[in-house]
Amino acid sequence: MEPQETPTENTEQQAPASPTTNQSMNIAAAIITSAAMIAIVLLIVLHSRSTAATPTAGNTAQTTTQQPTIAPDITKVSTSGEPYIGSATAPVTIAYWFDYQCPFCKQDEQTVLPEIIQNYVNAGKVKIVFKDFAFLGPDSTTLGEYARAVWAVDPANFYKWHKAMFDNQGEENTGWATQDKIMSVTTSALGANEAAQVAKLVATNGTVYEQSMAADKAEAENFGIEGTPAALIGTQVITGAEPYANFQQVIDAQLKNK
Repeated sequence: MEPQETPTENTEQQAPASPTTNQSMNIAAAIITSAAMIAIVLLIVLHSRSTAATPTAGNTAQTTTQQPTIAPDITKVSTSGEPYIGSATAPVTIAYWFDYQCPFCKQDEQTVLPEIIQNYVNAGKVKIVFKDFAFLGPDSTTLGEYARAVWAVDPANFYKWHKAMFDNQGEENTGWATQDKIMSVTTSALGANEAAQVAKLVATNGTVYEQSMAADKAEAENFGIEGTPAALIGTQVITGAEPYANFQQVIDAQLKNK
């Protein structure tokens, strides 16, 4: 602990100052205080203008927190042409944004979605709409393209293929989503003839699929979603690999209002 200077008692008797002297000193002190305050205000204003006009080196990025431009609401989500599982007329819809390279999405696929499917989707209570948020690298985009082609060729087996790709997920951006691997999974899930049709659609419609994927991602960002996994149920957004109980609570609340 650093030593501190302590105040000492003043034992010398000083003559009291005259009223005139005190008044003059008070006026002088007030003038000095006012001048100091004005100087401080001017410095703050000048500094603010300077900071706003000239960004500091290496600090040109915008704020890192994504603010929603649209209030999250499942009724505002575009579902036309999007892959989904469950009854088309299910009372509750979940919009689910994911990336095929995301390890936390894989965790959801292995621990949370099976329970939602068993308890709600199979019972006709919930429909899950799968939305792309491909942002981790080229493999993410490639797999998103194939997913859309699979939906076009064999929608009944879409989720079988979708889950199989997560079960076979490699490490991010290592080039694991090779043509051979994708076709092997696709053939196993759909059959050889269907796999060939999928590959043909990707070759001819890849650009269109990428545009649709970009629209999905932009939609999520408008709701303030910044990464994967993310789910929108009613007006409630659940982000990250949350436990099943969190989904169950929100789904049950939505069902009570139907």
